[in-house]
Amino acid sequence: MLDIAVRAAREAGCVLAQMYHRPHEISVKGLRDITTEADLAAEAVALRIIRDGCPDACFVSEESNSAYRDYGDRPTWYVDPLDGTTNFARGLPMFCISVAMAIGDKVQCGVVYDPLLDQLFSAERGKGTYLNGQRLHVSSQRELIESLVMLDWPRVQAMREKSANFLARLAPRVDAVRSQGSAALGFCYVAAGWVEAYFQYTLLPWDVAAGLLLVEEAGGKVTDLRGSPHSLNQPDWLATNGLVHDAILALAPYE
Repeated sequence: MLDIAVRAAREAGCVLAQMYHRPHEISVKGLRDITTEADLAAEAVALRIIRDGCPDACFVSEESNSAYRDYGDRPTWYVDPLDGTTNFARGLPMFCISVAMAIGDKVQCGVVYDPLLDQLFSAERGKGTYLNGQRLHVSSQRELIESLVMLDWPRVQAMREKSANFLARLAPRVDAVRSQGSAALGFCYVAAGWVEAYFQYTLLPWDVAAGLLLVEEAGGKVTDLRGSPHSLNQPDWLATNGLVHDAILALAPYE
C-alpha cells in the first residue's frame, strides 16, 4: 500500500507544482477556509491512482468525501490534496500533499510530499520513517528552553483565542515558535528532528493521518492536548519528540 500512497502523492504534487504560478480560482468554504481549482485537480489525480491500485478502498478526503466514518476492516484512505491552500493561493511556497491508509483507527502507511522542495516523507507501520529514502529520527533535545515549537492557527475564533492563551504560556519557556500554515508539514518537521513539537486545536483526520504515523515511527509521541491516546477523529493534537511532551502538556489550557 505504501507504493500506492507514494505514487498518489507524487503525481498529485506534480499537478500542484504545475499550477502553482498560475492565477487561481478561489472559492470560499467558510470563515478563513478556501479551496482552489488546484485542490480539486490534485485530489482527482490522487483518488484515481488509489482506486486503480486498491479497488476496495474507502475514502475520507477533504474536498469530495469529508465525512469521517469508521469503515471497519476495509482500507480507508485519508487524502488532503493540498495542505496549505491559503499559502498556495497567496504564492507562499509552503504546502504539501498528505496521503495515508488506515485499517480502523490504526494508520498503516503515510506519505507527505512537498513538491516544491521534492521532499517525500514516508512511513509504514513498524518500519520507520524516511525522507527521500533516508531514515529519520526525532530530536534528542530534552530541555524545553532549547526547543523549537510549531503551531498553526484554528479558523474558529474561540479555539484561536485558546491557542493564543497557550502560546502566551509556552513562548517564554522555549527557544522559538514558528507557524507555517500546514499541519502535515508540522508533523513532518517533528519526525525529522528539525523541531521538537507541533500543536493545533482543530485538525481533521486528513490533516493528521499521515503525519501522526511519521512522528511515531521516527520515535516521537502523539496525543491530544490532555495527554490522552490519539484517535483520528479528535480535534486537538500535540506531536513531540517525546522528551518535552509532558512539559508542554503541563502548560496547555484545557478545560
